[in-house]
Amino acid sequence: MHMMKKVIGVGFPLLLLPWLSACGSDAYLVPPQARNAPKEILMDQQAVEQRMQSIQFNLTRAITTEESAVVQDPTYAEGYSRLAQLFWQDHEPQAALIEAQKACQLQPSNVTYWNNLGQLALSTHHLRTASTAFHEALSHDPTNWTAYVGLGQAAIAQHQPNLAQVDATKALEFGGPQGPVFDLDGQVNQLKGNWNNAATFYRDAIAANPNWWQGYYDLAVVEVHWGEVSLAEQNLRQALSDNPGSSSAWLLLQSLPQTNKS
Repeated sequence: MHMMKKVIGVGFPLLLLPWLSACGSDAYLVPPQARNAPKEILMDQQAVEQRMQSIQFNLTRAITTEESAVVQDPTYAEGYSRLAQLFWQDHEPQAALIEAQKACQLQPSNVTYWNNLGQLALSTHHLRTASTAFHEALSHDPTNWTAYVGLGQAAIAQHQPNLAQVDATKALEFGGPQGPVFDLDGQVNQLKGNWNNAATFYRDAIAANPNWWQGYYDLAVVEVHWGEVSLAEQNLRQALSDNPGSSSAWLLLQSLPQTNKS
């Protein structure tokens, strides 16, 4: 995601919880399935893995620091919010979810915390918790477009494209032409099998936020569906230049030579 600062609650104009896209339990660097990938791709993956491993020590120290802060002040909501981010980056999604819930309990009117919890729950497939969190955000700010995007994503995850379309319309009404809004529209159309429309919306997402990885990745999925392997590779590499820790992008990229042969 456009390498926005991976700080919880920061950067929402471009996407919810930016750190979710680059880290977490589903972002295994050099995934086992990719061990037999072409040499060039595997070397790229290993380089990323080495960079990520080099920051592990600092991540562990940061967790310890934040844990000390909330022990000293158990009402420090921002500390729990930061812990949620750090645990997610440390591939501990359930711990991240618990800390995000604590932040919401301490500051129940904080829309950002509810959106963060919603995205965490969505990314860990706790769809009921996600929907509840986004509805809580909207109860405090009925015009919060990011919450509508989150609700739409939850609807997509439950294969409810019509409901997701309603949420996307609301997100556009309150947020304007934002990349995540267009991307949600693309997902709605893709779920319905309208691949041409989906591609158009993904291109719109890229145009709105050209440094955001998600639009490139989703467009690449469409291009693979169409058999346009070269274009898919270009877009996947663009996505990975922004979000080098994306397991899904690495796996799709390493599958392209095989796709090309089929």
